[in-house]
Amino acid sequence: MQKLLYVFLITSRKLRHYFDEHKVTVVSDFPLGDVLRNQDATGRISKWSVELGAQNIEFVSRKAIKSQVLADFIAKWTEAQQPTPTVILNH
Repeated sequence: MQKLLYVFLITSRKLRHYFDEHKVTVVSDFPLGDVLRNQDATGRISKWSVELGAQNIEFVSRKAIKSQVLADFIAKWTEAQQPTPTVILNH
């Protein structure tokens, strides 16, 4: 989790001009927002929390894709593969 937060911190530093001008939404399977807002955080995470807290960042969890929705999408957007008919010429 610390490595993921560190990557996000470095990215926010390098792209600060984007982070300052726009609201950034981070979609992740990990509870990054909860870790940064944790009152018991110490050390590096508390320092990172202060630095990232000054920016307009929203952490949201990834929504699950239901298997039936995925199957319907694939069925709708893929073409049915029909074999091409072969023509036999008699001389």
